[in-house]
Amino acid sequence: MKKIIAFITVSFFAIFTSCTEPYALQNNTFEDVLVIEATVTNELKKHEIKITRTFQLEEKNPTFETNATVYITDDLGNKFDFIEEDGKYISEFEFQAIPTRQYQLFVNTSNGKQYSSTREKLTTISPITEINANRTNLFGVEGVEITTNSFDPTKTSNYYRFEYEETYKIVSPFWTSDSLNFNYNTTTYDVAITTTTKSYDSSVCYNTVHSNEIILNNNSALSEDRIENFPVRFIPQNNSIIAYRYSILVKQYIQNLEAYTFYKTLKDFSGTNSILSPNQPGFINGNIKNIENNSERVIGFFDISSISTKRLFFNYNDFFEGEPETKYPFTCPVAEYYAFFDVANCELMPPPKDTPEYCKSGKYALYKDYEYDLQIYFEFLNGYYLTTRPICGECNRLWSTEVPDFWE
Repeated sequence: MKKIIAFITVSFFAIFTSCTEPYALQNNTFEDVLVIEATVTNELKKHEIKITRTFQLEEKNPTFETNATVYITDDLGNKFDFIEEDGKYISEFEFQAIPTRQYQLFVNTSNGKQYSSTREKLTTISPITEINANRTNLFGVEGVEITTNSFDPTKTSNYYRFEYEETYKIVSPFWTSDSLNFNYNTTTYDVAITTTTKSYDSSVCYNTVHSNEIILNNNSALSEDRIENFPVRFIPQNNSIIAYRYSILVKQYIQNLEAYTFYKTLKDFSGTNSILSPNQPGFINGNIKNIENNSERVIGFFDISSISTKRLFFNYNDFFEGEPETKYPFTCPVAEYYAFFDVANCELMPPPKDTPEYCKSGKYALYKDYEYDLQIYFEFLNGYYLTTRPICGECNRLWSTEVPDFWE
C-alpha cells in the first residue's frame, strides 16, 4: 500500500489542467495531510501502524510522523500501546483481534492534534483452502500464475483483499572461495598477489519482496461466496526471481464494505493514466478523523480484518524443464588481467602518452580496480586473472546469505 499511498498523496493536491489550456503544476497547491496505514488482524503478533505525511512533487518519499502517541482500545477498556521503531509504530506486546470485541485507533501527534477512528469489529474468519502455481500464457507471455481458492458457506465474507510476500533463491554466476590480497612495491613498481580462502560463502543468497499493489475481489453480487482460481501473481518465464527456487506467501484479508470501498477507490485512482485525468474521484474519505476538527482531511483507514495465509514453493524446472534458464538480473562482463606483463611505473607524473600494458591490463590495473571495488576475482586461467562485477561474484553485495526459517 505504501507505493499507492505515495502516488495518491502527491496527486490529490496538484492543480488539474483543462483540456484546452495547459497549466504548470506549482508547489503552492500543496496541503500537508496526515496519512495513516493501520490494519490489525486476528493474528497473535506485534502489529504495525505507519503514520506519514503527504509530500510535494519534487520529493521522493513521505515524511515519517515522529513522536506521536499511538494506541488502540477495545470496548472492554483494554489498551494496546504502540512504540515508535524504525519508521513505524509497533505494538508494545503481541495481541490479536477477537470477534466479539470492538476496536478504536487513537493517534495524538507531536503538534497537539488528536485523531481517532470509528469503532471496528473483526470480520468473518474464512481460510484460504488452496493456492496453486500453473504454467500459463498471459497476453502472449509464458510464465507462472499463482492463484488462490477459498469458500465461505455462510456468505458473510464477500470482500477480499490480497497481499503476498515472495522469497527467491539467487545463485552468484561467478563465485569463488578464493580472495585476492595485494602488496604494491613503490620501488620496483611490482604488485604481489596472494590468495586466501574466504571466511564466508556468498555463492547463494535469498531475497524477500512484499507486494506493492492493491488486489481486491468482491463476491457480494454472487449467489455463492466462493473464490476459485483467483489470480494473485503472474511471473514471466524470463523473470530471474524464478530462475532457481521460489516461494510465495499469500495473505487473504476479509474486509467490511467500508474498508473494501476505501481500497477500491485507492486502486481506481492509482490506475488512472494520468494525475491530470478528468476522471477524478475527489478526496478519498477513510474512517479516521481529527477529534476537534472534523473538517481536517486525513488519509487512511483503520482496518480490523481476519487474515488467512498459505505458502507455496516451486522450482524453475517444475514448469520449464529443459528450457533455457532465466538470466541473472545483472549483466556480468568478464575482464582479464595478465599476470606476466613487464613491470612498469604506472604512477609517473605526468603520465606517459602511451600507457604501458602493465598499467592498463596487468596486475597494477587489477590492484587499482580492486582498490576501488570495481572488479572481483573468480578464476586464474592461462596466466590471466579473470574478474567480473562484484555483484556477479558475491550475491551478498545486495542480498542476504541467511537461509529463511521457512525455507524448504
